[in-house]
Amino acid sequence: MTPAATTVKSADGVTLAVHTYTDLDPKRPTILAIHGYPDNHHVWDGVARQLLEQHPDRYNVVAYDVRGAGTSSAPANRSGYRFPSLIADVAAVIEHLGRQGIDQVHLLGHDWGSIQGWAAITDSRVAANVGSYTSISGPHLDYAGRFLRSARNLRTLGDVIRQLLESSYIWLFLTPRVPEAAFRSGLGVRVLNWLDRIGRSGRPQPTMPRGENDYVNGLNLYRANMPGPFLKPSHPLPTTEVAVQVLAPRLDVFVSPALQRFTGSIAPHHRVVDIDGGHWVVIDRPDMIARLTDEWVQQSVAGGAGASGTGMRHA
Repeated sequence: MTPAATTVKSADGVTLAVHTYTDLDPKRPTILAIHGYPDNHHVWDGVARQLLEQHPDRYNVVAYDVRGAGTSSAPANRSGYRFPSLIADVAAVIEHLGRQGIDQVHLLGHDWGSIQGWAAITDSRVAANVGSYTSISGPHLDYAGRFLRSARNLRTLGDVIRQLLESSYIWLFLTPRVPEAAFRSGLGVRVLNWLDRIGRSGRPQPTMPRGENDYVNGLNLYRANMPGPFLKPSHPLPTTEVAVQVLAPRLDVFVSPALQRFTGSIAPHHRVVDIDGGHWVVIDRPDMIARLTDEWVQQSVAGGAGASGTGMRHA
């Protein structure tokens, strides 16, 4: 599947590569997918294919390369990776779709794409154009900071300690020059490929095309935005009225299910679904991600998403 590509200028002049997997029909709901680190839009190829096979002509499916990744351009300096610019990118893509008759999108985010999605739906200017949100393996960073202060007993202390261990790689990424050298030498790539195997279903895996820019430029996402929210999360926490579905892989080695289920990170209209799989479940089990995303979008379109309040289920 080769999606059609167009370009969009963000507020600061960065060029974003926008990839449409379908013709854009204003009468259909539009799913806008945001990838994480160190990926590009191709991480969504399998999910897009499954959505189109399971539900022909039901959706417009769109993804874009985050600034600095894929064929999108990179900002001139690290400050261009801060959240205001990332939120502006989401807004620019939504505005681009709006010029083609699409007045609302249903966001789907993974890893850093999920973190950006949370930032977007807690910004009232962007949230007004978002019908629902499905988050996978990426919390709002302020919610994560509050989670790290949430231990009240031995069980929750264990949850916090586990997440601190799983987040330890972040300190390496904040170190100048060392991670760049690791990725350029190939060592960092091999380590991530090994971690990718944890939680796999055993199915044949498609090749995920990544370039050096995906590994190296994406480090600025960490350096521009961390560790501030972990050390001093905002108070009160940002909120949203967007209906949120959290898909929490049980074997994620970077973002624990406990963090993803943390009640401080869940909108009033929501559900949490514990799912089988590891961190890159979007590549390993695209059929499941497509099915659950479709369920949530359809509930949102019908006006019933999260109507019962806090929800928990398993898939």
